[in-house]
Amino acid sequence: MIEFSRSQKHKAMFEGHFGFRETPFSVTPDPRFFFSHPLYLEGLAALVHGIESKTGFMLVTGEVGTGKTILLRKLMCHMDARVHFVFVSNSHLTSYGLTELMVQNLGLNNKEKTRLEMIQDLNSYLIHQLRTGRTVALLIDEAQKLSDDALEGLCDLSNLETDKEKLLQIVLVGQPELITKLNKSSLRRIKQRIAIHHHLYSFQTTSEVDHYIRHRLQIVGYDGPEIFTKNGIEAIWHYSGGTPRLINILCDTALAMACVAARKKVSPYMLMRAAGDLMLEQATEAPKIGTSEAGLLRMKTPAPRINQKRSEPNRIEANTSERPEAVIIPLRQSDRVLLSQIATKGPAVSLQFFDRMTHAATEAMGPMANRILGDQISALGESRHAFPQGKLADLILRVSGEILNETMRARFQTKMIREIATLKTM
Repeated sequence: MIEFSRSQKHKAMFEGHFGFRETPFSVTPDPRFFFSHPLYLEGLAALVHGIESKTGFMLVTGEVGTGKTILLRKLMCHMDARVHFVFVSNSHLTSYGLTELMVQNLGLNNKEKTRLEMIQDLNSYLIHQLRTGRTVALLIDEAQKLSDDALEGLCDLSNLETDKEKLLQIVLVGQPELITKLNKSSLRRIKQRIAIHHHLYSFQTTSEVDHYIRHRLQIVGYDGPEIFTKNGIEAIWHYSGGTPRLINILCDTALAMACVAARKKVSPYMLMRAAGDLMLEQATEAPKIGTSEAGLLRMKTPAPRINQKRSEPNRIEANTSERPEAVIIPLRQSDRVLLSQIATKGPAVSLQFFDRMTHAATEAMGPMANRILGDQISALGESRHAFPQGKLADLILRVSGEILNETMRARFQTKMIREIATLKTM
C-alpha cells in the first residue's frame, strides 16, 4: 500500500493545494464532523432520551467503520453540561478492573478496596450527583470484546438505583458480534435490561455518499470547484460499500494522489488506483432494495472485499513539480499527420472500434476505463452509436489525459494510432 507522509510539511502541502483549513477525511472521531444523517440523528436522539429518562442499559451496534465512536463523541459534547461521562475504550477488562477504572475516573478513592467497597462508594457518589441534578453515564466502546465476567459485572452496577430510576446509565457500543454474545443464556440478565437498541448501517445510496463528502469538505472550509465527479462518487460508493471510515480513507488517498499529480480534481481512475492500493475490490453485484427500518428505505450493497491476492501495490508515477492542470500528451509528427487526416469528413466510428478502444484503455487504467471513455464521449456531445471520425483525435487525447502512468499512456496511444490507421485502410 502507498504510505503518504503525514508529517506537518506534507499536511501543509496537502491542505494548501486544495485550500482546506485542515484534512477533511481524517479517521479520528472528531465530533465536529458529525454527519446529520437521519440514521445518526435518530441514534443521538435515542441515546439522549435514554440517558435523560434514566432507562439504565442502552445498546448501539454497527459494523466496523459505520460511525459508532463519533456518535458517542457527539453525545458527550451534546450533553456535557449536565452529564458526567465515563468513556471506556479498553474493553479487555475484568469486572473488578471495570469498576476500578470507573471509580478512578470519578475521582473516588479506590486504594486497597474490594470491588464491593468500591461499588458502595460509587452508590453514595451517584446519589449525591442525583441530588445536584447531575447524571453519570458509562460509555463502553468495542463492548463485543468484554468478557462474560465483565458483562455480568455490569449488571451489579446497573442495580444501583432508587425506587424510581437507575442511578447509572450504561451504553454498550460494539460490532454485531455483541448481539450474538448477549444472546447467550448466561447473559440473559443483561439482555433483558436493554431498554434501547440502535443499529448503524453503511450508506445505502450514492446520494448519501455525496452528501457525506460535501459535508466534510464544508467543515474544512472548502467552497471551490467540484473535486469529486458524479462518476467518482459512484466509484467511492462501490469500493467502500458505503462505510464512512472506508470513504474517508479512500478519499484521503485519492486527494493525496491528485496533490502529487498537481491536479485539482479527483478522477475515477485515481479512485480506482487508490482502491487498489487499499486492497479494496469493486462490488460486482448490483444493489438491491431492502426492507425499511426506522423509517428509512435502504438499499443493500455488497460490503467491500479485501483483495488478499495482491502481492505488490500500484505505484504513483507522477512528477511533483509545477505543471498545468491539463496533461499535455506528446505525439510523433507522423501520428499528428494521421490524426489530422482523420479529423475530416468520414463515416461514424463502429461499435467494434469502441470495444477495442475500451480494451486498450482497460489495460492502461483498469476497470474504470469504460466509464471514463463514456464520460469523455459525452463531454464531446456525442454517443458511441453515432460518433464521427473527425472527433477521434480529441477523444484519444482526452482519454490519454486520464492515464497517470506515462508508460501505459504511451502504450494506449500507440494502440489507438494503429487502430486509426486500420480505419483509413478499410
